[in-house]
Parts: sequence; structure tokens; C-alpha cells
Amino acid sequence: MTTYVHPASWHEYTAALDWARTGNARIAEATSKPEEMPRGARYYLTNDFQSGFGVAQDGTLIGLFSTVKGRGTDLVWDAILHKGASKLDCFDGFLPDYYKQFGFMETERAANWTVGEPDVVFMSLV
Repeated sequence: MTTYVHPASWHEYTAALDWARTGNARIAEATSKPEEMPRGARYYLTNDFQSGFGVAQDGTLIGLFSTVKGRGTDLVWDAILHKGASKLDCFDGFLPDYYKQFGFMETERAANWTVGEPDVVFMSLV
């Protein structure tokens, strides 16, 4: 499966992210609120607006989401190979192991700002 993305404005991306977060609790738990997404990043969406991601100016992969099962792998590879993503941060649990398959390794860990919630795991490509 090859998933194609196109450049999107901050407004287009955050509208799609907001829609995805509203309809999917897992996406809401794993992504930042749309208004917290940095305006200086480059954003990408699929043609159906059901998946997307951003890459911050420093190469951080941000806000990866997909309401289509199985599409995330293509999105991560595209972000790494074609869009310049080289690091990320995520919540502990499923995501650190998921990102390891793409060559990301944990570089730092910080306690979550919400007591009892998963740590924040910082990762970079090896």
C-alpha cells in the first residue's frame, strides 16, 4: 500500500486533525491539540484528509494521525525518507516500540506533566 500526501496549510492540517481527534479516542490521546501545533512546521495530508503529519523546522515528526487502519507505516516512511523527519516525541506505551521499527531509538524520557499519565519518550533516528 502506498499512501500519497500533499502539502497542506496549518489551517487545513489542524482542521483534519481536529476531526480525527473528535472521532477517535486513540488519536486524541496520542496527538497534541490542533491549536498547539506550531505554525512554522510543514504539514501534509492525504487526499481524503483522513491522515497526515507535520515536520517541524528542526526535523521533529509531529502530529502523525490516521483514521485509516494500516496507513501509518507509509506515512512514517514518507516523513523520514522524503520530508526530513529525524526525531520525534511520543507517550510511553505502544508508540516507542512502533517507532523503533523505523530506526528511531529512545534518547531521553521525561515524566508526564499530568500525574499518573505515561512518560514522554524522545526518540531520534540512529
